[in-house]
Amino acid sequence: MKYIITIISILFVFTNAAKATDKNVTLFMCEGCDYTESYQLAKSKPPLTQCYPSNPNEMITIDNQVCYSQPKKVIIADLSGNDHFAFMVGHHNQGANITYFDRYAEPTSLTNNDKTAISQLKTTDKNFSKFLKEMQAELNVSPLQVSQYTSLNMARSNTANSCPSYILDAVKAVFEGRTASQLQNKLNNKAKADFKYPERFFLAKEFSGEGFSLGVGGISYQGTWKKVSKNFNTSVAFNQNPDVPTESAGQYDVVFSIKWIKEYGALSVSVNPYLTNLDGIALNQLKTTSSNIVNGCLQDALDQTLPSNTSPPSSGGGGSLPGGGGSLPGGGGSLPGGGGWDNQLCEKHYYINGVRMLTIKVAC
Repeated sequence: MKYIITIISILFVFTNAAKATDKNVTLFMCEGCDYTESYQLAKSKPPLTQCYPSNPNEMITIDNQVCYSQPKKVIIADLSGNDHFAFMVGHHNQGANITYFDRYAEPTSLTNNDKTAISQLKTTDKNFSKFLKEMQAELNVSPLQVSQYTSLNMARSNTANSCPSYILDAVKAVFEGRTASQLQNKLNNKAKADFKYPERFFLAKEFSGEGFSLGVGGISYQGTWKKVSKNFNTSVAFNQNPDVPTESAGQYDVVFSIKWIKEYGALSVSVNPYLTNLDGIALNQLKTTSSNIVNGCLQDALDQTLPSNTSPPSSGGGGSLPGGGGSLPGGGGSLPGGGGWDNQLCEKHYYINGVRMLTIKVAC
């Protein structure tokens, strides 16, 4: 009796899971994908599986399980044309051990809701791209202004006063929220001025270079660009100065990724770490590696913007100095009495709210 009740419970859970997923469609946007490529792409995205112990009196193991999955619809839509493909993707051998599951993708037809969702995504892409292109043109004519705020690290090096101001502006734009707030306000004010009701212009629930979601006829469509290169970004260059050598162009560019969120009726911005450059180094590299040696002006700008501490040379263990978190006297570049560390490099760590943001190499 207990065994029968357990099986009924499993089937009840599985049935509810099936009902919960039949209103969800995965939608990938593609450019020029033929049937074969679309088929392989759809088949590579199987539905989630749910596994239970075949014997309710035993713990579930790889050898003691029955597994189920609910077929899902996957659409590969052509962004530049109308050659769309739809598939039902699932597993054969339901109720078997997961090792016996056989994945399949079967062609199916597009519903009117599917066609409407594709049309709305293509329209939103066109509208969003045009909107950001206009915004970028406005920024090129009237760049955002970054004020010189009081630094967190009051001690400044002797070279700071001789550094061009755009370096400090770029660093503050990355690590302080004021520039992002200015840009976000500018974007949302433009959207309201241009469209009055932006949610009627941006037809998705969420929309960005990473992916999108929208609802049509009670069905949720979610996906990514997959085979399309889409980057909804706005660049803020900080070295547009006639006195700056042309070879330094792009050394200090801060790029913000733009996202539409219908729930808030607004556009949001965030720093794009892959396209943002400080001293010609991508921000994601500054954040994920500790071997970067930067010029003195960038270090000065970081010292004025973020709290820091400095670790001894890696040969000395690389640990933080006693007291952590705070800046070392004189900006944190030298260790007290560091006679034994002459001509060596130490790691200098910068923090926001106690979280390490990036590390650079400095003279000990």
